[in-house]
Amino acid sequence: MTPAAVRRDEALERSARQLGWSVAAALVVGAVGAVAVAAPGPGSAADGFRWLLVMLATASVAAILGLIFGVPRARTDFSAAASERYASNSNLEQISDWLTKLLVGAGLVQLGRVPGLARDVGDYLGADLAVPNASAFMVSAVVYGAGVGFGAAYLWTRLRLRIFLERSDQAAAEASKVDEVADDLRSVATGETDKAVRDAAQKAVKQRGEMAAAALLPVLWVDDNPSNNTSLVDALERVQVHVDLARSTEEALALAASREYGVVITDMGRREGGKFDPDAGLTLLRELRASGQDVPVFVYTSARAQDRQQDALDAGATLVTSRPTELFSATVSALTTGRTH
Repeated sequence: MTPAAVRRDEALERSARQLGWSVAAALVVGAVGAVAVAAPGPGSAADGFRWLLVMLATASVAAILGLIFGVPRARTDFSAAASERYASNSNLEQISDWLTKLLVGAGLVQLGRVPGLARDVGDYLGADLAVPNASAFMVSAVVYGAGVGFGAAYLWTRLRLRIFLERSDQAAAEASKVDEVADDLRSVATGETDKAVRDAAQKAVKQRGEMAAAALLPVLWVDDNPSNNTSLVDALERVQVHVDLARSTEEALALAASREYGVVITDMGRREGGKFDPDAGLTLLRELRASGQDVPVFVYTSARAQDRQQDALDAGATLVTSRPTELFSATVSALTTGRTH
């Protein structure tokens, strides 16, 4: 989640807490007011308590309507690069729309009957009350409860439900992405524990997700047999890292001169000019450094060639490894903490 999204969610959560305190205050004020009206006259505190029960019952029903009216709606123009998933949706969206139109339409048609219906409701609920104008007293409970319940549920839905849906969607998408990346790594990470593979995938997906859709600098991968690295390239592509492939030092230098790369990955030895050159990776390193490029260079080599590690580091390598998970993690970390387009 991006810093901006975190700040937005924190602000909405503060608003939701303030809403909760406001609703509690409204209930207390309503209860105290009802008792204050009922107790001094011919009525009693029991009449005030009855007002409170009616108000709470009305608020509960109105809260259901507030929830229906406030159900979040999915963006039709959703783009991961430009917006969040919800402006407010779920399968309740169509029900919400249907009920909203039905209730509003029915209400407008029956608008002229509202005063009479309100009086009837007040007479029914106020029967046997000793307070003056018992009908109006109980209608006030219904109106007050409806306002508090509907407003509270509607605002809570707008403030909190969208956050829950966003986080649920993000968690599901991230878990799916982690599984895909882990499967790619697992196919080449022989000798490494499944936990190490999954941790590397999870860390990479999290790092990439924190940058939203920011375009990362591409990776230049130099290997005379690129099919050996297909799974790792696929894993990088799954976290929106583009990889350019080069088969020789000459081709790699030409690409490096034509565009900016965030990381260069090279093997140690490869076929150059029709014969095997065990120092091809070192040659590339020296050429890149001689041209003034300070791009991180990772040497991905076999365990047998690890004895050349110091030579590579002396030539300017940032990392020398034979572990695919380490190479993958280091590449994503370098890109997400380094430069973007």
